[in-house]
Amino acid sequence: MEELSSKNCIFALKTLDIMKKILTLVSIALLFSVTMAQTVTLTFTGRDVNNQNVPLNRVVINNITKGWQETLTWPDDTAFVVTATGIVDHFQRGNVILYPNSPNPFDGVTSVKLQISEPGDVMVEISDVTGRVVKMFPGKALQAGVYDMRVTVAAAGVYFLKVRQNNGTASVKMINRGNGGENSVTFSNLALTNQSLSSQKPSHASKGGSDNPFTPGDQMEYVGYATINGSETESEHVVKQQYASETIVLTFGSSPSGLDGQPCPGDTTIIDVDSNVYHTVMIGTQCWMKENLRTTRYANGVSIPEATATSTTSPFRCAPNRNAQNVPTYGYLYNWAAVMHGASSSNNNPSGVQGICPTGWHVPSAAEWTQLTDYVKSQSQYLCGTYGSYIAKALASTTGWNNCSTACTVGNSPSTNNATGFSARPAGYYRFSNYDYFGSHAHIWSSTQGSSASYARILEIGNDYTDAYSMSFETLCGISVRCLRD
Repeated sequence: MEELSSKNCIFALKTLDIMKKILTLVSIALLFSVTMAQTVTLTFTGRDVNNQNVPLNRVVINNITKGWQETLTWPDDTAFVVTATGIVDHFQRGNVILYPNSPNPFDGVTSVKLQISEPGDVMVEISDVTGRVVKMFPGKALQAGVYDMRVTVAAAGVYFLKVRQNNGTASVKMINRGNGGENSVTFSNLALTNQSLSSQKPSHASKGGSDNPFTPGDQMEYVGYATINGSETESEHVVKQQYASETIVLTFGSSPSGLDGQPCPGDTTIIDVDSNVYHTVMIGTQCWMKENLRTTRYANGVSIPEATATSTTSPFRCAPNRNAQNVPTYGYLYNWAAVMHGASSSNNNPSGVQGICPTGWHVPSAAEWTQLTDYVKSQSQYLCGTYGSYIAKALASTTGWNNCSTACTVGNSPSTNNATGFSARPAGYYRFSNYDYFGSHAHIWSSTQGSSASYARILEIGNDYTDAYSMSFETLCGISVRCLRD
């Protein structure tokens, strides 16, 4: 059989030809349009464990870094285009043009280019996903031209920046992960021509189009689906940083059933009371947050105080390693009193303890942690080497871990971690005014009391660990929280 490379279609950025199915081999091309006219073309090929060709029905592309997902379905979708300038949820009417903000997502501060073709007062407002106006700025008299808008947002969350002038209106969607200190917008005039800006406008392909952001080096996940023996089967998950064009081989025959590693059906993201956005991941039959909790309030709006000292009874939160800039990535550290929010210990499955979690989600019990680790150990593709308990790498994130030279530990070649998509992060812990183990250990609370009233069960993963361990931890300490869907 001829090699696939001799049969590939050639795609232009704006002309996407329908790809033909050749014998039992299906290839689907994914084009990423990035800055400096760089194009990365990925070809997907299905294979079984004997290296025989498998025709693909569809391919799910998950950008782990940016938090978006797209599905290519043969033969309707053969390619799609994404820009490198930001998340584009874009509306435009009249003579007002807003270009995608950069960076997006951002940590408190981002930049948006505004183009107006006639003079007039410009009105600006920032609203959240519920439509609530967070900040409105009075009319500012501007001449026709191009302006850079420096936007600062105080709280993490999903927002819409809206601009009105005369009869024109434009808006753009923004995702903030940090605290900019205030809600503000400042303008500065730019010496840019319309032509130089036109290349930044979002492109919308009529078939397989996508306005999601992509930057070379993003952590990507690829999953194929094919009909085998009369039923649709899922391929192994390919997780890697994507820099250049290549053929991605999706292997069938040893992958788990179900939706492992993909966002939870019906809840691909959730939003807490602070408007923080969390992505989700299915592992077995459990739907988990794939990020550590970073709320400052309970679901009922009651605030969780920042730590002044450790305590077994007074709820508190604190930033990992005493650095607020760590919160968007690592979440807050909470003591057990904050996590439980007055609830009693539970080792039920499900725990029935909402505690600090958003509505519809709960604090996992030790039994639910055991369900997770037992399931991961039962799936050979998640094990490192031939050992039945070496699952730490499959649960740990690919970044942030201190190095370790021992094979099959989390800190050994961390880029190969996270086969499950759980993305455990080494946020360390807080105890008696000390911040320890940042970069080397992930500790995550359960709802289950430990060996005494001053201890509770946790899940622990270390940079030098090959397994994930259940152990008792002092309830006065501040550690991480993951929530589980009810």
